[in-house]
Amino acid sequence: MGYTNGTQWTDEKIKEATMEIVKNGNLDRMPSRSEIEDYYKNTALSNAISKRWGFYGLAEILGLKIKQSETYFGKKHEEIAMGKMIGMGFEVDRMSVKFPYDLFINKSIKVDVKVSRLYKGPNGNFYTFNIEKPFATCDIFILLCLDDGNEISREYIIPSIFVPENTQISIGEIESKYSRFLNRWDYFDIYDNFSKQLLMK
Repeated sequence: MGYTNGTQWTDEKIKEATMEIVKNGNLDRMPSRSEIEDYYKNTALSNAISKRWGFYGLAEILGLKIKQSETYFGKKHEEIAMGKMIGMGFEVDRMSVKFPYDLFINKSIKVDVKVSRLYKGPNGNFYTFNIEKPFATCDIFILLCLDDGNEISREYIIPSIFVPENTQISIGEIESKYSRFLNRWDYFDIYDNFSKQLLMK
């Protein structure tokens, strides 16, 4: 239990420190963020995991299953969005649960990731995303829609300026006023270029 925030987190040290918790905690799965932080009494390892592979990615590498929960469900899809952004060439910081947004892109764009399964109602089917409070604390929402197999079928990129007072966003399965935001990943380039222009002033 000697790992600290000053530790140089190599791939092997991350794996070793994680498996120490699995062994000593008699776990048959990947330890959660809270379990890791309780064990080591700091956030050093959990932060290293988030930045390197994410909890879901490390669990796959170590051959460990992950405790199923709604929190895990959301975090898994945060990591999917994070991976896509990294693949597009952006620098991505994964924020802790204390922050009011999920991802920080290129040190300038605050992003909240939401995921929804299809709700099948008597008046039509739709996806619904709980924003929780008006006047968003992020710049852009990434909204991921899942099909019946829990695979991502649609990706909506909605800047928060278009939904400033929403506490919920509902997207119809067939028609929606939000259709123009489908696959608008180019918004990230627009925001990033604007930020760079400001820094040059």
